[in-house]
Amino acid sequence: MNTHQVWNEYSKGEAMKITGYLSEFSLGEIFRFLEQGQKTGCLSIKPIQTQEDLSSTYENQEYYIFFRLGQIVAASPSLDHQGLQDLIERRGWLRKITIQRLLSLCPRDLPSGVCLKAQGALDPAQLQLLFKQQVLTPIPQLFSLDEGWFKFDAHHPLPYEEMTGLSASPMEIAVAGLRLLKDWTALMDKLPLPDSTIVSAVSGQPPYHLNSREWQVWEHVNSAIKLKDIATALQLPVLEVQKVCFRLMVAGLVEEIASIAEVKTDNAKANSSKSETKSETTEISSSFLQGVLTFLRTTIHV
Repeated sequence: MNTHQVWNEYSKGEAMKITGYLSEFSLGEIFRFLEQGQKTGCLSIKPIQTQEDLSSTYENQEYYIFFRLGQIVAASPSLDHQGLQDLIERRGWLRKITIQRLLSLCPRDLPSGVCLKAQGALDPAQLQLLFKQQVLTPIPQLFSLDEGWFKFDAHHPLPYEEMTGLSASPMEIAVAGLRLLKDWTALMDKLPLPDSTIVSAVSGQPPYHLNSREWQVWEHVNSAIKLKDIATALQLPVLEVQKVCFRLMVAGLVEEIASIAEVKTDNAKANSSKSETKSETTEISSSFLQGVLTFLRTTIHV
């Protein structure tokens, strides 16, 4: 079943969970589906690591991202509903025992952040910082995973204990998180090539907020100019333009088009591989026929 079939089956409203591998469906594709479909539930992602990846920050830890009507409302590395309280305590704003006492005074279906704000324990600026720390820190790292298992459960209850009361577009969070990413080592193999070009994947202007550098690159979309030439025109390092294009690709705004030379090279390699296979087959066939003739001669002699 391909990507569209999976999404379409789920969109029919059937009681099912979406599961799969990040090698089959990218995190960007999953985010776009959940946002455009205005889905509510829990997206869990578990890295699948090779021996070389064992030093990674996330090891084999599962991560959970919570959606309400297509918007991200919280994220946590566990389901113990203690993550937001731990963040508040680590920042020295409130002790955990105080937080729990204040939360006991509010309805259970009220986000913790809204409850604490209503009682004057936290202000809007503090809630903004907490929300950013919840979602912007892990998401760029999740995009760097080579392989992982994901599951979206539409029946998972919203974790009001983890919610600040704030929400944001998953694509804007992904792009914002990638802007803050300092170490791109794990993402280098995913960047568009310097000799490729980019074309728009949306009609009209981008539906998401872009920064000034992203707008500069966006102006060259559909111009059939290679990324390395865009870098020259903007007086930017090629790697910087590759990073910008990757962010636009993650947001579903552009697609990479390989250069004609690369396509010819790939075709040449494919043809060469076919020729080698044909040659090996011919050799095997000749050898097989020779063996058959020898066998027949021996049989006839006897």
